[in-house]
Amino acid sequence: MLQFLLQPNDKYSLAEAAQIAVEGGCKWIQVHCPDLDEAELRTELEQIIPLCKESATILMLEDRIDLARDLGLHGVHLRGRDVSPGKVREELGPEAIIGVEIVSAQAAAALKGLDIDYATVAPELSPEEREKLIETVRSCGVELPIVAQGDFDVEEAAVAVALGASGVCTGRKIIEAEDPVAYTELMLSALTK
Repeated sequence: MLQFLLQPNDKYSLAEAAQIAVEGGCKWIQVHCPDLDEAELRTELEQIIPLCKESATILMLEDRIDLARDLGLHGVHLRGRDVSPGKVREELGPEAIIGVEIVSAQAAAALKGLDIDYATVAPELSPEEREKLIETVRSCGVELPIVAQGDFDVEEAAVAVALGASGVCTGRKIIEAEDPVAYTELMLSALTK
């Protein structure tokens, strides 16, 4: 599984970057734009939504629950630790996709009781810490997909999956590639081996 982390960059607009991911075969875009105000982000998302609908690509937004609901996005990824996934589920409904970020064994153990669809392992963790955290999640009996998040290149993404992740959430290395569409294809290929 490849989640394309869509965030502001120096090479492409957000809509162009989303187009690159979709052209490369990615079917999941997670929007990370904490510095954009709601009006700016709404304008950006309104350009991306038709692309995602046309290509059957999942479109998620980090932490902005009201905006995700208002625009009819597939769901939200909760990075903020002060938001209750249960309340988000009530607000967005049973069909919404909800993901959470975990950074500790305590957070991993709490996953079993949450009504969520997947979890990401925080990008600041080392590969060894990430592997141990995924092992902790599995030892708690949690079968949710666990996605490693970070600035992975193709080899690092393959290693993350080999060490237990269900997939990766990354974007910067794709955008910085000489041919980002081909790099997305290469990343997807590496993740499915």
